[in-house]
Amino acid sequence: MRLIDVNTILDLERRFEQGQQPDAHTRVLVDFHGASIVGTKYAILSHCWGAVVDEVQFKEMKKLATMKESERNEIRMRTGYSKILDACRQACEDQIDWVWVDTCCIHKESSAELSEAINSMYFWYASSVRCYTYLHDIDDFALPTGPDEKRFRQFDGWPKWFSRGWTLQELVAPSVVHFFNRKWEFIGDKRSLASILYKITRVPVEVLKSGLSSNRPSAAQIMSWAADRKTTRDEDRAYSLLGLFGVHMPMLYGEGKHAFQRLQLEIIRMSNDHSIFAWDPKGRIRRTGSVLADDPSFFRDCHDIERMEPDEFIESLKDEIAEGELPAITDERLHSFTVTNGGIHIWLPVTSSHGRPSVFRITLACRREDEPVTVDLAFWKSNFYRYFCPSEIIPRISEFRQLLLGYRDETRCDFTFKLDHRSISYYNFACCGIFPRGILAADDLFTLTSTDSLVTVVYANSNAGVYFAVGVGSCFGQQWVHVVCNEGAWPGWENYAEAAYDQIWNVGAEHARRMAEGRSGYSCSLYQTKHFHLPRSIWAVEVICGWGEKSTDCMVTVDVVQCSGCCRGPNKYMIGLDVRR
Repeated sequence: MRLIDVNTILDLERRFEQGQQPDAHTRVLVDFHGASIVGTKYAILSHCWGAVVDEVQFKEMKKLATMKESERNEIRMRTGYSKILDACRQACEDQIDWVWVDTCCIHKESSAELSEAINSMYFWYASSVRCYTYLHDIDDFALPTGPDEKRFRQFDGWPKWFSRGWTLQELVAPSVVHFFNRKWEFIGDKRSLASILYKITRVPVEVLKSGLSSNRPSAAQIMSWAADRKTTRDEDRAYSLLGLFGVHMPMLYGEGKHAFQRLQLEIIRMSNDHSIFAWDPKGRIRRTGSVLADDPSFFRDCHDIERMEPDEFIESLKDEIAEGELPAITDERLHSFTVTNGGIHIWLPVTSSHGRPSVFRITLACRREDEPVTVDLAFWKSNFYRYFCPSEIIPRISEFRQLLLGYRDETRCDFTFKLDHRSISYYNFACCGIFPRGILAADDLFTLTSTDSLVTVVYANSNAGVYFAVGVGSCFGQQWVHVVCNEGAWPGWENYAEAAYDQIWNVGAEHARRMAEGRSGYSCSLYQTKHFHLPRSIWAVEVICGWGEKSTDCMVTVDVVQCSGCCRGPNKYMIGLDVRR
Protein backbone atom coordinates (compact mmCIF):
# COMPACT_ATOMS: atom_id res chain seq x y z
CA MET A 1 0.00 0.00 0.00
CA ARG A 2 1.26 3.45 -0.90
CA LEU A 3 0.29 6.55 1.15
CA ILE A 4 0.68 10.31 0.76
CA ASP A 5 2.77 11.95 3.47
CA VAL A 6 0.41 14.75 4.57
CA ASN A 7 3.04 16.97 6.17
CA THR A 8 5.40 16.60 3.23
CA ILE A 9 2.90 17.55 0.51
CA LEU A 10 1.57 20.51 2.53
CA ASP A 11 5.12 21.72 3.11
CA LEU A 12 5.88 21.35 -0.60
CA GLU A 13 2.79 23.34 -1.50
CA ARG A 14 3.86 26.17 0.81
CA ARG A 15 7.25 26.22 -0.93
CA PHE A 16 5.58 26.27 -4.35
CA GLU A 17 3.38 29.21 -3.34
CA GLN A 18 6.43 31.14 -2.02
CA GLY A 19 8.45 30.41 -5.16
CA GLN A 20 11.03 28.33 -3.26
CA GLN A 21 12.86 25.38 -4.83
CA PRO A 22 11.83 22.05 -3.29
CA ASP A 23 14.31 19.46 -2.06
CA ALA A 24 14.84 16.96 -4.89
CA HIS A 25 14.97 14.08 -2.37
CA THR A 26 11.51 14.84 -1.01
CA ARG A 27 9.19 11.81 -1.10
CA VAL A 28 5.48 12.55 -1.27
CA LEU A 29 4.49 8.88 -1.66
CA VAL A 30 5.69 6.28 0.84
CA ASP A 31 5.38 2.51 0.41
CA PHE A 32 4.11 0.40 3.31
CA HIS A 33 4.75 -3.32 2.98
CA GLY A 34 3.03 -6.08 4.91
CA ALA A 35 3.05 -5.53 8.65
CA SER A 36 4.39 -1.97 8.31
CA ILE A 37 0.86 -0.73 7.64
CA VAL A 38 -0.51 -2.27 10.84
CA GLY A 39 -1.28 0.45 13.36
CA THR A 40 -0.76 3.25 10.83
CA LYS A 41 -3.51 5.86 11.07
CA TYR A 42 -4.51 7.06 7.64
CA ALA A 43 -7.46 8.79 6.00
CA ILE A 44 -8.82 7.83 2.62
CA LEU A 45 -10.49 9.92 -0.09
CA SER A 46 -13.69 8.83 -1.81
CA HIS A 47 -14.65 10.91 -4.84
CA CYS A 48 -15.83 10.87 -8.43
CA TRP A 49 -13.15 10.90 -11.07
CA GLY A 50 -13.22 13.73 -13.56
CA ALA A 51 -11.58 13.51 -16.98
CA VAL A 52 -8.46 11.34 -16.83
CA VAL A 53 -6.28 14.27 -17.93
CA ASP A 54 -7.59 16.29 -14.99
CA GLU A 55 -6.61 13.71 -12.35
CA VAL A 56 -3.10 13.35 -10.90
CA GLN A 57 -1.53 10.01 -11.75
CA PHE A 58 1.07 8.01 -9.80
CA LYS A 59 4.10 9.04 -11.89
CA GLU A 60 3.16 12.71 -11.69
CA MET A 61 2.78 12.69 -7.93
CA LYS A 62 6.00 10.72 -7.50
CA LYS A 63 8.01 13.30 -9.49
CA LEU A 64 6.22 16.35 -8.12
CA ALA A 65 9.34 17.70 -6.36
CA THR A 66 11.74 17.07 -9.27
CA MET A 67 9.80 17.99 -12.41
CA LYS A 68 10.09 21.27 -14.29
CA GLU A 69 8.24 24.19 -12.76
CA SER A 70 6.03 24.64 -15.82
CA GLU A 71 4.92 20.99 -15.66
CA ARG A 72 4.34 21.20 -11.92
CA ASN A 73 2.26 24.37 -12.26
CA GLU A 74 0.08 22.66 -14.87
CA ILE A 75 -0.59 19.83 -12.41
CA ARG A 76 -1.29 22.23 -9.57
CA MET A 77 -3.99 23.90 -11.67
CA ARG A 78 -5.97 20.65 -12.01
CA THR A 79 -9.09 20.02 -9.95
CA GLY A 80 -7.68 16.53 -9.31
CA TYR A 81 -4.72 18.08 -7.49
CA SER A 82 -7.01 20.40 -5.51
CA LYS A 83 -8.98 17.38 -4.25
CA ILE A 84 -5.82 15.69 -3.02
CA LEU A 85 -4.54 18.86 -1.37
CA ASP A 86 -7.86 19.57 0.35
CA ALA A 87 -8.03 15.99 1.63
CA CYS A 88 -4.54 16.38 3.08
CA ARG A 89 -5.47 19.68 4.72
CA GLN A 90 -8.49 18.05 6.30
CA ALA A 91 -6.32 15.15 7.51
CA CYS A 92 -3.85 17.61 9.03
CA GLU A 93 -6.70 19.32 10.85
CA ASP A 94 -7.83 15.89 12.12
CA GLN A 95 -4.24 15.09 13.19
CA ILE A 96 -3.85 12.27 10.66
CA ASP A 97 -0.42 11.98 9.01
CA TRP A 98 -1.26 9.81 5.99
CA VAL A 99 -3.82 9.86 3.18
CA TRP A 100 -4.65 7.34 0.44
CA VAL A 101 -6.11 8.52 -2.89
CA ASP A 102 -6.88 6.05 -5.67
CA THR A 103 -5.86 8.35 -8.53
CA CYS A 104 -2.20 8.71 -7.49
CA CYS A 105 -1.45 5.96 -4.95
CA ILE A 106 -1.79 3.07 -7.42
CA HIS A 107 0.67 2.50 -10.25
CA LYS A 108 -2.01 1.48 -12.77
CA GLU A 109 0.48 0.64 -15.51
CA SER A 110 1.48 -2.38 -13.42
CA SER A 111 -1.23 -5.01 -13.91
CA ALA A 112 -0.01 -6.92 -10.84
CA GLU A 113 -0.22 -3.83 -8.62
CA LEU A 114 -3.62 -2.87 -10.03
CA SER A 115 -4.98 -6.37 -9.39
CA GLU A 116 -3.63 -6.37 -5.85
CA ALA A 117 -5.11 -2.93 -5.19
CA ILE A 118 -8.57 -3.87 -6.46
CA ASN A 119 -8.61 -7.06 -4.40
CA SER A 120 -7.39 -5.17 -1.30
CA MET A 121 -9.39 -1.97 -1.67
CA TYR A 122 -12.31 -2.93 0.56
CA PHE A 123 -9.85 -3.82 3.34
CA TRP A 124 -8.01 -0.53 2.84
CA TYR A 125 -11.21 1.48 3.18
CA ALA A 126 -12.32 -0.57 6.17
CA SER A 127 -8.93 -0.06 7.88
CA SER A 128 -8.91 3.73 7.46
CA VAL A 129 -9.57 5.85 10.53
CA ARG A 130 -11.61 8.24 8.43
CA CYS A 131 -13.03 8.35 4.91
CA TYR A 132 -13.49 11.78 3.34
CA THR A 133 -16.31 11.71 0.80
CA TYR A 134 -16.09 14.69 -1.54
CA LEU A 135 -19.37 15.59 -3.26
CA HIS A 136 -18.23 17.98 -5.99
CA ASP A 137 -21.76 18.79 -7.21
CA ILE A 138 -23.27 19.90 -3.87
CA ASP A 139 -23.03 23.48 -2.62
CA ASP A 140 -25.37 23.09 0.34
CA PHE A 141 -24.60 22.06 3.92
CA ALA A 142 -26.89 19.03 3.64
CA LEU A 143 -27.64 16.09 1.39
CA PRO A 144 -30.76 16.45 -0.78
CA THR A 145 -33.79 14.88 0.90
CA GLY A 146 -35.41 13.85 -2.38
CA PRO A 147 -34.51 13.26 -6.02
CA ASP A 148 -33.74 16.46 -7.93
CA GLU A 149 -34.18 15.67 -11.62
CA LYS A 150 -33.26 19.21 -12.62
CA ARG A 151 -29.86 19.31 -10.90
CA PHE A 152 -28.93 15.62 -11.14
CA ARG A 153 -30.88 14.43 -14.18
CA GLN A 154 -28.07 12.15 -15.40
CA PHE A 155 -27.75 10.37 -12.06
CA ASP A 156 -31.33 9.35 -11.16
CA GLY A 157 -31.91 12.62 -9.32
CA TRP A 158 -29.07 12.28 -6.79
CA PRO A 159 -25.49 13.62 -6.64
CA LYS A 160 -23.15 11.77 -9.01
CA TRP A 161 -21.18 10.07 -6.21
CA PHE A 162 -24.22 7.90 -5.40
CA SER A 163 -24.46 6.59 -8.98
CA ARG A 164 -20.92 5.21 -9.28
CA GLY A 165 -20.04 1.55 -8.84
CA TRP A 166 -16.84 1.93 -6.81
CA THR A 167 -18.36 4.30 -4.26
CA LEU A 168 -20.70 1.61 -2.90
CA GLN A 169 -17.90 -0.21 -1.07
CA GLU A 170 -16.45 3.18 -0.13
CA LEU A 171 -19.73 3.93 1.66
CA VAL A 172 -20.08 0.54 3.38
CA ALA A 173 -16.52 -0.46 4.31
CA PRO A 174 -15.22 2.46 6.49
CA SER A 175 -16.69 2.78 9.97
CA VAL A 176 -16.30 6.59 9.87
CA VAL A 177 -17.31 8.49 6.73
CA HIS A 178 -17.43 12.28 6.61
CA PHE A 179 -19.23 14.03 3.75
CA PHE A 180 -18.04 17.36 2.32
CA ASN A 181 -19.58 19.65 -0.27
CA ARG A 182 -17.87 21.30 -3.25
CA LYS A 183 -16.17 23.90 -1.02
CA TRP A 184 -14.94 21.21 1.39
CA GLU A 185 -17.45 22.25 4.01
CA PHE A 186 -18.59 19.49 6.38
CA ILE A 187 -22.10 18.10 5.67
CA GLY A 188 -22.33 15.25 8.17
CA ASP A 189 -21.11 11.73 8.93
CA LYS A 190 -22.43 8.35 7.86
CA ARG A 191 -24.12 7.52 11.16
CA SER A 192 -25.99 10.81 11.49
CA LEU A 193 -27.04 10.73 7.82
CA ALA A 194 -27.96 7.01 7.79
CA SER A 195 -31.68 7.57 7.16
CA ILE A 196 -31.23 9.79 4.11
CA LEU A 197 -28.37 7.58 2.86
CA TYR A 198 -30.70 4.58 3.03
CA LYS A 199 -33.26 6.47 0.95
CA ILE A 200 -30.64 7.26 -1.67
CA THR A 201 -28.70 3.98 -1.76
CA ARG A 202 -31.10 1.30 -0.41
CA VAL A 203 -28.29 0.18 1.95
CA PRO A 204 -30.04 -0.60 5.29
CA VAL A 205 -29.51 1.76 8.21
CA GLU A 206 -28.09 -1.00 10.43
CA VAL A 207 -25.44 -1.78 7.80
CA LEU A 208 -24.54 1.90 7.48
CA LYS A 209 -24.20 2.23 11.24
CA SER A 210 -22.66 -1.12 12.18
CA GLY A 211 -21.25 -2.67 9.00
CA LEU A 212 -21.97 -5.86 7.07
CA SER A 213 -21.13 -8.17 9.98
CA SER A 214 -23.93 -6.72 12.13
CA ASN A 215 -26.67 -8.47 10.17
CA ARG A 216 -25.20 -10.23 7.17
CA PRO A 217 -27.41 -9.42 4.16
CA SER A 218 -28.08 -12.01 1.49
CA ALA A 219 -26.08 -12.01 -1.74
CA ALA A 220 -29.17 -10.83 -3.63
CA GLN A 221 -29.63 -7.89 -1.24
CA ILE A 222 -26.04 -6.72 -1.67
CA MET A 223 -26.36 -7.03 -5.44
CA SER A 224 -29.52 -4.91 -5.34
CA TRP A 225 -27.56 -1.98 -3.87
CA ALA A 226 -25.41 -1.98 -7.02
CA ALA A 227 -28.28 -2.47 -9.48
CA ASP A 228 -28.41 1.11 -10.74
CA ARG A 229 -24.75 2.06 -10.35
CA LYS A 230 -22.47 2.64 -13.32
CA THR A 231 -18.77 2.18 -14.03
CA THR A 232 -16.61 3.33 -16.91
CA ARG A 233 -15.53 -0.25 -17.71
CA ASP A 234 -17.97 -3.18 -17.83
CA GLU A 235 -15.56 -5.31 -15.82
CA ASP A 236 -15.59 -2.85 -12.93
CA ARG A 237 -19.27 -3.53 -12.24
CA ALA A 238 -18.03 -6.88 -10.93
CA TYR A 239 -14.60 -5.86 -9.59
CA SER A 240 -16.09 -3.06 -7.49
CA LEU A 241 -18.17 -5.64 -5.57
CA LEU A 242 -15.39 -8.06 -4.61
CA GLY A 243 -14.85 -6.74 -1.10
CA LEU A 244 -18.56 -6.63 -0.29
CA PHE A 245 -18.67 -10.41 -0.79
CA GLY A 246 -15.25 -11.15 0.65
CA VAL A 247 -13.99 -12.83 -2.51
CA HIS A 248 -10.81 -12.41 -4.54
CA MET A 249 -10.19 -13.02 -8.22
CA PRO A 250 -7.69 -11.92 -10.87
CA MET A 251 -8.40 -8.87 -13.00
CA LEU A 252 -8.88 -9.58 -16.69
CA TYR A 253 -9.68 -6.29 -18.37
CA GLY A 254 -11.07 -7.09 -21.78
CA GLU A 255 -13.39 -9.86 -20.58
CA GLY A 256 -16.34 -7.44 -20.45
CA LYS A 257 -19.52 -8.73 -18.80
CA HIS A 258 -17.99 -12.16 -18.29
CA ALA A 259 -16.39 -10.66 -15.16
CA PHE A 260 -19.80 -10.59 -13.47
CA GLN A 261 -20.30 -14.28 -14.20
CA ARG A 262 -16.91 -15.03 -12.63
CA LEU A 263 -17.88 -13.00 -9.57
CA GLN A 264 -21.07 -15.02 -9.09
CA LEU A 265 -19.19 -18.30 -9.45
CA GLU A 266 -16.67 -17.18 -6.81
CA ILE A 267 -19.53 -16.28 -4.47
CA ILE A 268 -21.03 -19.75 -5.02
CA ARG A 269 -17.69 -21.41 -4.26
CA MET A 270 -17.42 -19.55 -0.95
CA SER A 271 -21.08 -19.43 0.13
CA ASN A 272 -24.18 -21.60 0.23
CA ASP A 273 -26.47 -18.61 -0.25
CA HIS A 274 -29.32 -19.62 -2.60
CA SER A 275 -30.32 -15.99 -3.15
CA ILE A 276 -27.58 -15.69 -5.80
CA PHE A 277 -30.08 -17.52 -8.07
CA ALA A 278 -33.07 -15.35 -7.01
CA TRP A 279 -32.56 -12.43 -9.40
CA ASP A 280 -35.58 -10.85 -11.09
CA PRO A 281 -38.14 -12.05 -8.51
CA LYS A 282 -40.92 -9.97 -10.13
CA GLY A 283 -40.41 -11.46 -13.60
CA ARG A 284 -39.58 -8.19 -15.34
CA ILE A 285 -36.76 -9.68 -17.44
CA ARG A 286 -37.76 -12.21 -20.09
CA ARG A 287 -34.45 -13.93 -20.58
CA THR A 288 -33.73 -17.61 -21.03
CA GLY A 289 -30.32 -19.17 -20.50
CA SER A 290 -27.75 -19.12 -17.72
CA VAL A 291 -28.97 -19.39 -14.13
CA LEU A 292 -26.55 -16.55 -13.37
CA ALA A 293 -27.52 -12.91 -13.89
CA ASP A 294 -26.01 -10.84 -16.69
CA ASP A 295 -25.25 -7.84 -14.47
CA PRO A 296 -26.27 -6.30 -11.11
CA SER A 297 -29.37 -4.65 -12.60
CA PHE A 298 -31.01 -8.11 -12.66
CA PHE A 299 -31.11 -7.90 -8.82
CA ARG A 300 -32.91 -4.53 -8.73
CA ASP A 301 -36.00 -5.91 -6.92
CA CYS A 302 -34.06 -8.08 -4.46
CA HIS A 303 -33.60 -5.63 -1.56
CA ASP A 304 -35.98 -7.63 0.66
CA ILE A 305 -34.77 -11.18 -0.11
CA GLU A 306 -33.40 -12.87 3.01
CA ARG A 307 -31.59 -16.15 3.57
CA MET A 308 -33.41 -19.00 5.31
CA GLU A 309 -31.86 -21.30 7.87
CA PRO A 310 -32.05 -25.03 6.98
CA ASP A 311 -34.63 -25.94 9.65
CA GLU A 312 -36.81 -22.96 8.67
CA PHE A 313 -36.59 -23.92 5.01
CA ILE A 314 -37.46 -27.57 5.64
CA GLU A 315 -40.44 -26.52 7.77
CA SER A 316 -41.71 -24.36 4.88
CA LEU A 317 -41.63 -27.38 2.53
CA LYS A 318 -43.79 -29.76 4.60
CA ASP A 319 -46.91 -29.02 2.56
CA GLU A 320 -45.11 -29.24 -0.79
CA ILE A 321 -42.96 -32.35 -0.51
CA ALA A 322 -44.09 -35.89 0.19
CA GLU A 323 -43.50 -36.75 3.83
CA GLY A 324 -41.32 -39.71 2.88
CA GLU A 325 -38.88 -37.42 1.06
CA LEU A 326 -38.33 -34.95 3.91
CA PRO A 327 -35.58 -37.03 5.57
CA ALA A 328 -33.58 -36.79 2.32
CA ILE A 329 -33.32 -33.02 2.78
CA THR A 330 -30.21 -33.01 4.91
CA ASP A 331 -28.23 -29.90 5.76
CA GLU A 332 -25.31 -31.26 3.75
CA ARG A 333 -27.40 -31.68 0.61
CA LEU A 334 -29.38 -28.52 1.08
CA HIS A 335 -26.47 -26.14 1.52
CA SER A 336 -23.75 -27.81 -0.51
CA PHE A 337 -23.50 -27.08 -4.20
CA THR A 338 -20.47 -27.29 -6.42
CA VAL A 339 -19.31 -25.65 -9.64
CA THR A 340 -18.03 -27.96 -12.37
CA ASN A 341 -17.26 -27.46 -16.05
CA GLY A 342 -20.61 -29.09 -16.82
CA GLY A 343 -22.73 -26.91 -14.57
CA ILE A 344 -23.64 -26.27 -10.95
CA HIS A 345 -24.61 -29.41 -9.01
CA ILE A 346 -27.30 -28.61 -6.45
CA TRP A 347 -30.11 -30.37 -4.55
CA LEU A 348 -33.43 -28.52 -4.65
CA PRO A 349 -37.19 -29.10 -4.34
CA VAL A 350 -38.53 -29.38 -7.91
CA THR A 351 -42.12 -29.06 -9.14
CA SER A 352 -43.08 -30.27 -12.60
CA SER A 353 -45.12 -28.03 -14.87
CA HIS A 354 -48.56 -29.29 -15.85
CA GLY A 355 -48.77 -29.64 -19.63
CA ARG A 356 -45.22 -28.35 -20.18
CA PRO A 357 -42.82 -31.27 -19.66
CA SER A 358 -39.73 -29.13 -20.29
CA VAL A 359 -40.55 -26.49 -17.63
CA PHE A 360 -39.98 -26.85 -13.88
CA ARG A 361 -40.14 -24.68 -10.77
CA ILE A 362 -37.54 -24.83 -8.00
CA THR A 363 -37.81 -23.51 -4.45
CA LEU A 364 -34.78 -21.72 -2.99
CA ALA A 365 -33.65 -21.47 0.64
CA CYS A 366 -34.37 -17.74 0.76
CA ARG A 367 -37.56 -15.80 1.37
CA ARG A 368 -39.36 -12.71 0.24
CA GLU A 369 -42.32 -11.43 2.24
CA ASP A 370 -42.14 -14.58 4.42
CA GLU A 371 -42.53 -16.89 1.42
CA PRO A 372 -39.73 -19.00 -0.10
CA VAL A 373 -38.54 -17.66 -3.45
CA THR A 374 -39.30 -19.82 -6.49
CA VAL A 375 -37.59 -19.74 -9.88
CA ASP A 376 -38.66 -21.29 -13.19
CA LEU A 377 -36.26 -23.48 -15.16
CA ALA A 378 -36.38 -25.27 -18.49
CA PHE A 379 -34.58 -28.52 -19.24
CA TRP A 380 -32.38 -28.42 -22.33
CA LYS A 381 -30.13 -31.33 -23.23
CA SER A 382 -28.41 -32.19 -19.91
CA ASN A 383 -28.83 -28.91 -18.03
CA PHE A 384 -31.54 -26.83 -16.40
CA TYR A 385 -31.56 -23.20 -17.50
CA ARG A 386 -33.35 -20.10 -16.27
CA TYR A 387 -36.71 -19.63 -17.98
CA PHE A 388 -39.42 -17.01 -17.66
CA CYS A 389 -42.91 -18.48 -17.30
CA PRO A 390 -45.72 -15.85 -17.39
CA SER A 391 -48.47 -18.17 -16.14
CA GLU A 392 -48.62 -20.00 -12.84
CA ILE A 393 -47.48 -23.58 -12.55
CA ILE A 394 -50.30 -25.69 -11.09
CA PRO A 395 -49.21 -26.61 -7.52
CA ARG A 396 -48.19 -30.22 -7.23
CA ILE A 397 -46.19 -32.24 -4.75
CA SER A 398 -42.51 -31.46 -5.28
CA GLU A 399 -39.62 -33.87 -5.19
CA PHE A 400 -36.19 -33.22 -3.74
CA ARG A 401 -33.62 -34.01 -6.40
CA GLN A 402 -30.19 -33.13 -7.71
CA LEU A 403 -30.03 -30.75 -10.67
CA LEU A 404 -27.29 -29.60 -13.00
CA LEU A 405 -27.78 -25.87 -13.52
CA GLY A 406 -26.34 -24.39 -16.71
CA TYR A 407 -24.33 -21.22 -16.23
CA ARG A 408 -22.77 -20.89 -19.69
CA ASP A 409 -24.67 -19.34 -22.57
CA GLU A 410 -22.60 -21.01 -25.25
CA THR A 411 -25.67 -21.34 -27.53
CA ARG A 412 -26.75 -17.72 -27.18
CA CYS A 413 -26.59 -15.75 -30.39
CA ASP A 414 -28.70 -13.43 -32.49
CA PHE A 415 -31.11 -14.93 -35.03
CA THR A 416 -32.29 -13.18 -38.17
CA PHE A 417 -35.77 -13.97 -39.49
CA LYS A 418 -37.30 -13.05 -42.82
CA LEU A 419 -41.09 -12.99 -42.65
CA ASP A 420 -43.06 -13.73 -45.82
CA HIS A 421 -46.83 -13.32 -45.39
CA ARG A 422 -47.79 -11.98 -48.80
CA SER A 423 -50.19 -14.85 -49.56
CA ILE A 424 -52.52 -14.40 -46.60
CA SER A 425 -54.49 -11.70 -48.42
CA TYR A 426 -55.95 -14.36 -50.77
CA TYR A 427 -58.65 -15.14 -48.18
CA ASN A 428 -58.95 -11.52 -47.02
CA PHE A 429 -56.60 -11.87 -44.05
CA ALA A 430 -54.26 -8.99 -43.19
CA CYS A 431 -51.37 -8.37 -40.82
CA CYS A 432 -52.65 -6.12 -37.98
CA GLY A 433 -49.40 -5.51 -36.14
CA ILE A 434 -46.32 -6.87 -34.41
CA PHE A 435 -45.60 -7.09 -30.68
CA PRO A 436 -43.35 -5.88 -29.14
CA ARG A 437 -43.37 -2.70 -31.19
CA GLY A 438 -40.18 -1.50 -32.80
CA ILE A 439 -38.55 -4.89 -33.24
CA LEU A 440 -39.32 -5.23 -36.97
CA ALA A 441 -36.78 -3.83 -39.40
CA ALA A 442 -37.32 -2.96 -43.05
CA ASP A 443 -38.55 -5.54 -45.56
CA ASP A 444 -40.16 -7.76 -42.86
CA LEU A 445 -36.70 -8.59 -41.52
CA PHE A 446 -36.05 -8.74 -37.78
CA THR A 447 -33.43 -10.01 -35.33
CA LEU A 448 -34.04 -11.78 -32.03
CA THR A 449 -31.55 -11.53 -29.18
CA SER A 450 -31.24 -13.01 -25.69
CA THR A 451 -33.34 -10.18 -24.25
CA ASP A 452 -35.78 -9.85 -27.18
CA SER A 453 -36.32 -13.49 -27.99
CA LEU A 454 -39.94 -13.58 -29.14
CA VAL A 455 -42.05 -11.69 -31.66
CA THR A 456 -45.81 -12.07 -32.01
CA VAL A 457 -47.50 -11.18 -35.32
CA VAL A 458 -51.30 -10.79 -35.35
CA TYR A 459 -53.48 -11.53 -38.40
CA ALA A 460 -57.25 -11.16 -38.85
CA ASN A 461 -60.08 -11.47 -41.33
CA SER A 462 -62.39 -8.73 -40.04
CA ASN A 463 -65.32 -9.77 -42.28
CA ALA A 464 -65.30 -13.34 -41.00
CA GLY A 465 -64.35 -12.44 -37.41
CA VAL A 466 -61.40 -14.84 -37.46
CA TYR A 467 -58.00 -13.97 -36.05
CA PHE A 468 -54.79 -15.65 -34.95
CA ALA A 469 -51.22 -14.91 -33.87
CA VAL A 470 -47.91 -16.36 -35.03
CA GLY A 471 -45.03 -16.41 -32.57
CA VAL A 472 -41.45 -16.57 -33.81
CA GLY A 473 -38.84 -17.09 -31.11
CA SER A 474 -35.42 -18.33 -30.12
CA CYS A 475 -34.67 -20.42 -27.07
CA PHE A 476 -31.38 -22.08 -26.08
CA GLY A 477 -29.91 -21.43 -29.51
CA GLN A 478 -32.87 -22.93 -31.38
CA GLN A 479 -35.42 -21.07 -33.51
CA TRP A 480 -39.06 -22.05 -33.05
CA VAL A 481 -42.54 -21.02 -34.22
CA HIS A 482 -46.00 -21.48 -32.79
CA VAL A 483 -49.53 -20.35 -33.64
CA VAL A 484 -52.43 -19.58 -31.29
CA CYS A 485 -55.98 -19.33 -32.58
CA ASN A 486 -58.66 -17.82 -30.34
CA GLU A 487 -62.42 -17.32 -30.37
CA GLY A 488 -64.65 -14.55 -29.13
CA ALA A 489 -65.10 -10.87 -29.80
CA TRP A 490 -62.17 -9.09 -31.41
CA PRO A 491 -60.32 -7.37 -28.50
CA GLY A 492 -58.23 -5.10 -30.72
CA TRP A 493 -54.93 -6.21 -32.10
CA GLU A 494 -52.71 -4.69 -29.40
CA ASN A 495 -54.62 -6.31 -26.50
CA TYR A 496 -54.73 -9.59 -28.33
CA ALA A 497 -51.03 -9.42 -29.28
CA GLU A 498 -49.93 -8.96 -25.67
CA ALA A 499 -52.12 -11.82 -24.43
CA ALA A 500 -50.96 -14.08 -27.26
CA TYR A 501 -47.34 -13.16 -26.51
CA ASP A 502 -47.64 -14.59 -22.97
CA GLN A 503 -49.58 -17.61 -24.22
CA ILE A 504 -46.93 -18.43 -26.81
CA TRP A 505 -44.00 -17.76 -24.45
CA ASN A 506 -45.34 -20.43 -22.07
CA VAL A 507 -44.68 -23.16 -24.63
CA GLY A 508 -41.42 -21.77 -26.02
CA ALA A 509 -39.08 -24.27 -24.38
CA GLU A 510 -41.20 -27.21 -25.49
CA HIS A 511 -41.49 -26.10 -29.11
CA ALA A 512 -37.80 -25.27 -29.29
CA ARG A 513 -37.07 -28.83 -28.15
CA ARG A 514 -39.47 -30.31 -30.73
CA MET A 515 -38.05 -28.29 -33.60
CA ALA A 516 -34.50 -29.17 -32.55
CA GLU A 517 -35.44 -32.86 -32.56
CA GLY A 518 -37.06 -32.42 -35.98
CA ARG A 519 -33.89 -30.93 -37.43
CA SER A 520 -31.55 -33.44 -35.82
CA GLY A 521 -29.50 -35.32 -38.37
CA TYR A 522 -30.54 -33.17 -41.33
CA SER A 523 -28.83 -30.28 -43.12
CA CYS A 524 -29.74 -26.69 -42.29
CA SER A 525 -31.46 -26.28 -45.66
CA LEU A 526 -34.28 -28.55 -44.49
CA TYR A 527 -37.63 -26.86 -43.90
CA GLN A 528 -40.38 -27.71 -41.42
CA THR A 529 -44.11 -27.18 -41.87
CA LYS A 530 -46.70 -26.56 -39.17
CA HIS A 531 -50.46 -26.72 -39.71
CA PHE A 532 -53.02 -25.11 -37.37
CA HIS A 533 -56.82 -25.16 -37.82
CA LEU A 534 -58.64 -21.88 -37.29
CA PRO A 535 -61.68 -22.41 -35.02
CA ARG A 536 -65.16 -22.41 -36.55
CA SER A 537 -63.87 -21.80 -40.05
CA ILE A 538 -62.91 -23.57 -43.25
CA TRP A 539 -59.34 -22.29 -43.03
CA ALA A 540 -56.06 -23.33 -41.53
CA VAL A 541 -52.75 -21.57 -40.95
CA GLU A 542 -49.64 -23.05 -42.49
CA VAL A 543 -46.23 -21.91 -41.31
CA ILE A 544 -43.11 -23.04 -43.16
CA CYS A 545 -39.65 -22.55 -41.66
CA GLY A 546 -36.65 -22.83 -43.91
CA TRP A 547 -32.99 -22.42 -43.03
CA GLY A 548 -30.35 -20.88 -45.24
CA GLU A 549 -26.61 -21.40 -45.35
CA LYS A 550 -26.28 -19.78 -41.91
CA SER A 551 -28.00 -21.73 -39.15
CA THR A 552 -28.95 -18.39 -37.59
CA ASP A 553 -30.92 -17.28 -40.67
CA CYS A 554 -34.50 -18.44 -41.02
CA MET A 555 -37.26 -17.77 -43.57
CA VAL A 556 -40.76 -17.96 -42.05
CA THR A 557 -43.64 -18.17 -44.52
CA VAL A 558 -47.17 -17.66 -43.16
CA ASP A 559 -50.16 -18.63 -45.31
CA VAL A 560 -53.89 -19.28 -44.86
CA VAL A 561 -55.24 -22.27 -46.77
CA GLN A 562 -58.64 -23.89 -47.15
CA CYS A 563 -59.06 -27.12 -45.21
CA SER A 564 -59.95 -30.38 -46.85
CA GLY A 565 -63.19 -30.76 -44.90
CA CYS A 566 -62.16 -31.65 -41.38
CA CYS A 567 -63.13 -28.20 -40.05
CA ARG A 568 -66.47 -27.77 -41.82
CA GLY A 569 -69.68 -27.50 -39.91
CA PRO A 570 -70.64 -25.15 -37.09
CA ASN A 571 -69.54 -27.44 -34.28
CA LYS A 572 -66.31 -28.86 -35.66
CA TYR A 573 -63.20 -26.94 -34.78
CA MET A 574 -59.79 -27.46 -33.28
CA ILE A 575 -57.72 -24.80 -31.52
CA GLY A 576 -53.99 -24.54 -31.94
CA LEU A 577 -53.40 -28.16 -32.96
CA ASP A 578 -49.86 -28.88 -34.10
CA VAL A 579 -50.14 -31.80 -36.53
CA ARG A 580 -46.43 -31.98 -37.30
CA ARG A 581 -45.29 -35.51 -36.55
